[in-house]
Amino acid sequence: MSVVRRGTVRSWALVVAVAVVAVLAPQVPRWLPGSAASVSPDLLRAGVLGSGSQAHQGLVEINGSLKLPELPRARDLTSLLTGTTRVRTWYESPSRWRFDVVSAVGERDVYGTPDGELTWDYGANLLTRVVGTPPVRLPRAGDLLPPDLARRVLSAAEDDPVSALPARRVAGREVPGLRLTPSDPATTIGHMDMWVDPGIGLPVAVEVSARGVDRPVLVSRFLELSATPPGADVLTPKQSRGSGLSIMAAPDVDEWLGALGRGRSPARLAGRELREADVSGVRGVGVYGTGLSAFVALPVPRDIGAGAAEAVVNAGGTREELPRGEALHLSIAPLSVVVVRSEFARRWYLLAGLTTTDVLLEAAGELALLSRTRR
Repeated sequence: MSVVRRGTVRSWALVVAVAVVAVLAPQVPRWLPGSAASVSPDLLRAGVLGSGSQAHQGLVEINGSLKLPELPRARDLTSLLTGTTRVRTWYESPSRWRFDVVSAVGERDVYGTPDGELTWDYGANLLTRVVGTPPVRLPRAGDLLPPDLARRVLSAAEDDPVSALPARRVAGREVPGLRLTPSDPATTIGHMDMWVDPGIGLPVAVEVSARGVDRPVLVSRFLELSATPPGADVLTPKQSRGSGLSIMAAPDVDEWLGALGRGRSPARLAGRELREADVSGVRGVGVYGTGLSAFVALPVPRDIGAGAAEAVVNAGGTREELPRGEALHLSIAPLSVVVVRSEFARRWYLLAGLTTTDVLLEAAGELALLSRTRR
């Protein structure tokens, strides 16, 4: 595999990892309307945000059809974003949980424990313990379960208005709904709908819709649900006879990207304040803005930048000249990506987020003018 090709593969994995990924969903059968009593959407939102300690277990179906380029080294992610995935989940607390994904090629179980994560791969007959927390990792099925997804989005948009939706029947429960409508015109998210069991505050179904797209960009819902705590035996991996055990450290983003920028992140980009600098301890990586329109900007080595640029072009992206460089941009609703090559500083940058391309291009123009001597 050529250096550029390797960079292309790693770059797409990085794009998906640093952005809040939402996926276009195929049409699914409408759920039966419910007759749950009307509940204030503000109370439902408060219940969702406080549901992190609610134990539960069940079966979730996730539908996705995001038109991402092929990700050869991330086939699990490609499958998650382009088809239907069923996930069995057991949740006791934020530090003790488990989810299983069964596919045509095998089964993989992920366990969360106070001491770290373990992964059981049935096909390889291998149990792997991950030591430490990865600073950046690819999205996985567990991130798209209704409770996790709903809490993450509502936390990012805490000041945006919510309105009531008609009740629906989900997993045998009649539950009220609410719609979150982002007030920031710069985000590519149009609205997020969710249905919540008001007795326990647990989201049981989520739909995220992009601006200008008829179908939801993500559909995640419980097919079966019990609000009972899972047994301790279910949350403890059991090795079979003859199985292997491996221990690995969480991947270091510095090792993955190589020597990143030695300069500090600008205080502002595209009129947005730097909200978080040196994300995950990596110098030069910054999060700009707040809410759902926040975006990530990071300097990348030349091979990663060139690979990302090739990937954007191959996926139908557009090239735009900048005063001191060029930008290549691509929108895969609701994800926007811009790759920046600065002729002035001889550097590459990657921008990604659930924000409009215009915002990212404005930031790209400012990055292209930065001096290489910034410290």
